[in-house]
Amino acid sequence: MNRLAGYQRIGELTFTPDDLTTVVGSFSIGPEDDTIWIRVTSQQPPTPWPWSYGVLGWRTEQGYELGSCKAYSDEAGQTFKLGVGLAPQLQSGQITFEPRGYNLAWIKKGNPWTLTFEAQSGQSNSGAFPDVPSFGTRATLGVLADLVGAGVSYAITGSDAPFAVIRLLK
Repeated sequence: MNRLAGYQRIGELTFTPDDLTTVVGSFSIGPEDDTIWIRVTSQQPPTPWPWSYGVLGWRTEQGYELGSCKAYSDEAGQTFKLGVGLAPQLQSGQITFEPRGYNLAWIKKGNPWTLTFEAQSGQSNSGAFPDVPSFGTRATLGVLADLVGAGVSYAITGSDAPFAVIRLLK
């Protein structure tokens, strides 16, 4: 999915004291995608702020192939990234959220916790930054240390693909 195309709404849930790992909704990614960005938005005002975080993940039949993360909620929304640098084996799964025990105690005291979840997928290397070039295709910087008393001479040769030769003299 094009990262600029926008988020897909996955669901809105109000958590109760009995909630453990909760399925927010189903979400599928493209065959080349290796990352899911999930925006979590709180439907409660920010103060007083009794909630801490939950564990956010995307679960397939192979498990949490893109890992999981701590997800905090904010009234303005906050985006979290699930990805481990590898494309998952499966493209269909479920977004899950597990409120931590600290949050459930606040919910029991009458503080509901309603969150909205939106997601989009793509490749972590979206083309915004080019790949690191192969050795020799761009300037490479090295460090020479402990050169006290050594003479250093260098020469840059070749006009098509210049490179430097450094000689250390005693």
